[in-house]
Amino acid sequence: MAEIFGVCGMFDDFLGTIKMKNGDTLHVASLSRQSVIDNEAEHLGFDGYFVFQDVDRGAEQGIRILGKAADYDAGVVLAELLSAR
Repeated sequence: MAEIFGVCGMFDDFLGTIKMKNGDTLHVASLSRQSVIDNEAEHLGFDGYFVFQDVDRGAEQGIRILGKAADYDAGVVLAELLSAR
């Protein structure tokens, strides 16, 4: 998980959002090339569906990529599993 945060608003195809019990928000979407680079996640590739978290904690603002899914449905399952904690 990268600790570098990109700038909000870098979604290519915003598709799904899940609210976590702790108030955080998880999203499933494709991301811009720059968002992937800003999160030091180039090793995941640039296309496909990412599961990522909104970060808004004082000086830390943007997104944190948590993983990449094989397809949209897999991304939703992953986000649901993460939100259950």
